[in-house]
Amino acid sequence: MPFDEFASVHASALFVYYRVPRSLQAAAFATLSDMQAQLRATWPGLQARLMCRTDRAVERDAEATWMEVYEHPQGLGGEFSAHLQLAVEALPADLIGPRHTESFSEVPPRMGTLD
Repeated sequence: MPFDEFASVHASALFVYYRVPRSLQAAAFATLSDMQAQLRATWPGLQARLMCRTDRAVERDAEATWMEVYEHPQGLGGEFSAHLQLAVEALPADLIGPRHTESFSEVPPRMGTLD
């Protein structure tokens, strides 16, 4: 199995980033923290973090870049992604900007044995 196919099936971490208007950061923090708590309750073992970009240059921007990070010891599959999508669809409109999702998996020590 090629590595990119292996990684898409065995994603161990999701990184979701987007922009948050500075005027909505308190509301976004409360809402997203609640969403992540609900996800952790539904998916035992799920690690969910909420992060923000820290570059000094972004301090002057009207929006901040935030990132959600999701990891699970057994990996994150399509069922989790679908559940996350439903949770996101329930968020208030215009609370955050468009979401960009990337998934990553550790490189297996013996990539040559994936065939």
